[in-house]
Amino acid sequence: MSMKDISPRGFLITCILKSLKNGPKHGYELIKSIKEETGWGPSPGAIYPTLHNLKERGLIEEKKDDRRISYKLTIKGKEMTEKIEENMKEMKNKFHNFISIMGQIIGLKESELKKIREIHYNKEGKGFIFLPKDIKISLFKTRDLISKIAKDEKKHKNLKNVIDELYLKLKKLDGE
Repeated sequence: MSMKDISPRGFLITCILKSLKNGPKHGYELIKSIKEETGWGPSPGAIYPTLHNLKERGLIEEKKDDRRISYKLTIKGKEMTEKIEENMKEMKNKFHNFISIMGQIIGLKESELKKIREIHYNKEGKGFIFLPKDIKISLFKTRDLISKIAKDEKKHKNLKNVIDELYLKLKKLDGE
């Protein structure tokens, strides 16, 4: 399974635009910057066609220096980046709401919910910490199934019990 299989559509575009917000970069600098930010480094075979696409869409422009090509945001690219950041804030708020709702279902205290939020966001609040691929896939599958089951109020008590059991097993695994 590749990153393409588990990443939301437009993930690489978002990463490139956010990276270029901090100033012009050439392809290798972008790969390095994205890896530092996300834990995943796109291949040159992914980055360069995406850069070409962004240039065609008028979101970036290129400047040739000696042997390298540097890329920078256009005005349209800066506007798009601002919209993306607004959407990311909204997604973060929705995630926090989801955690709060799940916490209410299983009876967690606010202090425990705060710890959960901190685990999922890095210290700078920049975004999700990138876990190993297999664990992330399992988390997403579990989240989706919990959301589906939670729609049926008759199953809330059983769902809460299952989540409580999982929580206790994870605490035991953690050595608490």
